[in-house]
Amino acid sequence: MCGLVIEEGKRLPEKGILVEEPEVAEILSSKVKVVEEVHKRGYHVYISDGLLISTHGVGGPSLALILEELIKGGVRVVMRYGTAGSFSEEAVGKYFIAMGVSHHRSSSLYQRYRGDIVPSLFPDLDLAYSLYKYLKDSSKEVLYGEVFQSDDFYQESHLMNSVVDMESGTLYLVSRQRGIRAVSLLILANYKGKWIDYEEVYKRDGELVINFLRQYKGS
Repeated sequence: MCGLVIEEGKRLPEKGILVEEPEVAEILSSKVKVVEEVHKRGYHVYISDGLLISTHGVGGPSLALILEELIKGGVRVVMRYGTAGSFSEEAVGKYFIAMGVSHHRSSSLYQRYRGDIVPSLFPDLDLAYSLYKYLKDSSKEVLYGEVFQSDDFYQESHLMNSVVDMESGTLYLVSRQRGIRAVSLLILANYKGKWIDYEEVYKRDGELVINFLRQYKGS
């Protein structure tokens, strides 16, 4: 079957950074030497030596589609470098590493596991710890904990979690199913509908985050 975005049989770099928006992908791609681009079905993929940057769109199903094709092409270490909503105003502007994900029982994740088994969703521990230490050593404010994956951006007021996003659970579920390393690094960019200019964070820290993934060796 032909890939919907990535050409069947195409070999890709081993490492990839996934972002929500085309504008953010452009910011990050400006910090690497792009050798090839793919723009198809609303996805934007920038390929450089040893690393690629791709959009994943909004929501788990959108992320799952491109992630499956990237994995099929050879990607084995993935970072979602995205945004999340915070229920703490003091935390806005800081980084957050998703160490676990909760979700509604009948969420979009159900289609991947079904039955009465609800898998725990977590990052690759070595990758997450290495990223945390790297950011702390780089004098960045970084928190960690549980994220709630929402399927409806405008229906989240009932949630009790401190951090909410729409993709981290899918990232961790697909990575477990396919046997790859993954971590979700989130910019806490929104508090009760009030957004910071998070594109400035990508401009400021994009090279730092890219360098981390480039030099990550795993254990």
